[in-house]
Amino acid sequence: MTTTTRSILHIVAHQDDDLYFMNPDLVRSLQDGDRITTVILTAGEGDGINVDTDEPQRRAVPPDFARYSTERGCGLRSAYARMATGDRDHPWRREPVDLVPGFAAERFTLVDHDSVCLYFLQLHQGAPTERGTRTRLHELWEGALRTQPTLPVHGCTVGEVQHITREQVIAALTALLGHARPSTVRTMDPDPEHDGGRSEFVCSDHVDHTTAAQFALAALTRHREAGHTPVVEHYRAYANRFWGYNLDSAAVTEKGEYLATYGGLDAPTVCPHGTCQTCGDRQLGPNPYRSTHMRSAAYRYSPTTDWLRLGPGGRLNAFGVLAGRLAFWTETGPASGEWKGPFVLGDGWIAPTLAVTGLPGGPAELVALRRQNVVGSGVTVDVVHTVQDPGGNGFSGWQTLENPDWAHGDGRRQREVGVPSAAVDAAGRLYVFVRTFDQGIAVRRRDTDGTWSPWEAIGGSFVQDAGTALVTERGTVELYVPGKNTVWRWHQAEPGGPFLLDETLQTGRPATGGITAVDSGGGRTCLYFREAGTQQVMAYRQHADGRWPGSGAGLGGHGGTGAVAALWAPERGAREAFLAHRGSRGRLVVSLPDRDKNVSGTHWNESGEMVAHAPALAYDAAGALVVAVIGTDGQLHVRRQLSPAVGSPLGPWLA
Repeated sequence: MTTTTRSILHIVAHQDDDLYFMNPDLVRSLQDGDRITTVILTAGEGDGINVDTDEPQRRAVPPDFARYSTERGCGLRSAYARMATGDRDHPWRREPVDLVPGFAAERFTLVDHDSVCLYFLQLHQGAPTERGTRTRLHELWEGALRTQPTLPVHGCTVGEVQHITREQVIAALTALLGHARPSTVRTMDPDPEHDGGRSEFVCSDHVDHTTAAQFALAALTRHREAGHTPVVEHYRAYANRFWGYNLDSAAVTEKGEYLATYGGLDAPTVCPHGTCQTCGDRQLGPNPYRSTHMRSAAYRYSPTTDWLRLGPGGRLNAFGVLAGRLAFWTETGPASGEWKGPFVLGDGWIAPTLAVTGLPGGPAELVALRRQNVVGSGVTVDVVHTVQDPGGNGFSGWQTLENPDWAHGDGRRQREVGVPSAAVDAAGRLYVFVRTFDQGIAVRRRDTDGTWSPWEAIGGSFVQDAGTALVTERGTVELYVPGKNTVWRWHQAEPGGPFLLDETLQTGRPATGGITAVDSGGGRTCLYFREAGTQQVMAYRQHADGRWPGSGAGLGGHGGTGAVAALWAPERGAREAFLAHRGSRGRLVVSLPDRDKNVSGTHWNESGEMVAHAPALAYDAAGALVVAVIGTDGQLHVRRQLSPAVGSPLGPWLA
């Protein structure tokens, strides 16, 4: 797998956000030698008391905001040093950096590892205002505050308080994007879900996380105007606690060790960096595992596996999103093995995950989420649709389908719309499915004459925003969506008919992060997902009479997160399908059927470098399997079977 230099930029609100929500992706990038830049927006000073939050006497401790911020920063640097070098006490070089006029930050560079840098912007979250309140980052974003002061830490090389405007924050992040030139940007969830278990609206996440993502997107929009198109990944935060955990025990243990270092549980008596009295964030207490949201590392926009398909002219097309714009790659000819692209198209800001469908061999139909800042209305999120031209080259513009909560008076509802799933049946009817604010499913369909019906709720409760739709041999459409404890299924009794809920499908608990269903012949669907807590790949194949098995088949795998790509192999079973997923090291893991039909089971093999999102599988015009990933280097990477035979091995990587 040939790669360009991978530069990864993280934009977070607090000193522990990346450790809790972006690991193990963060540590894998460090271990791979990527260029790593992390920007922490706030001082993260909280209540200023660096004592275990479960300690009964902590209220008697006087707050010291600058000290607590200092000690949190020291903990983060210790964790990074351990992740990158194995030594928590490895030294850092500390210096002031002017980001934009009137705004300087502290930069820490790991000694002898110049590719690892941390920037602390230190926006003060608790400074008193003239109104008698305290400053908050979201007020600066929303315009309620004209400026926000910084909070210098002990020993800070930027010793004076600075009063920073909203524009300066965006410009500073834009400057850092220009300096780091990231191939991948990782940030927080801009539109987190509410707590679905409450009758009133209670946002599941910290408002600072959301605001950090808003600032990141504003800066990325400017960075894109300068011609840069990185991969962008958004990570869920506190909402991880609602869904099946998607890290296995080894990943959780590793993550816990770095959080323990951040919390100072392995700290020496005297700070080796000479910056604080108590190294680390002691509010975490003695047990880093007591925060359950650290047991997952999930994308806000769950990645799909349907983004590689055979299109017009017998050419494979691959689709993705780079810097909020549609990107597509295409073969130069049928089964040519040569690609051109990416062609980056469109305006506005599109979320990182697309639903890709269309009639076999015909133009692709794409459905996405579009996020817009509307003057006087705040943020809106709508479902949008576009169609590839008949020759398989360009696209029509995005058409809005609004969303199921579009007309509701509370704008927070429509911002939670889930990642779309889509399918086109044999008659050309297009079905678009999304999760609603109420955490059920709604569908909107385009009929054969091109007219669109209104959004229609079809039921469900506590479903994830990670469904998958498929068309069966009978021409009917089915939808599968992971929930809290099982997978939900909707199906049609006849082509074009209403959607019926199938309550006979009862699976094990699915991990957060995606699901895949394939037509396995004979009117039978086969379902693939990861088991919560173990990350083992599970298969549920429908019986010939339409019933479902009482338990699934465990297929192993290499850990990791995200949806499992699957492609049915003729005359084989659920264990012998073509399978691919993102493994525990963030790399592609593939299982191919054995040449011998009598050899059952999976044969997992890892290859390549770190990838983003989830892989995709498709047959090319000659019938050979092609597997595709988008790397954290921002490039499309593909491998192709050496011949169309089921047992043929994959050829070398092509970027």
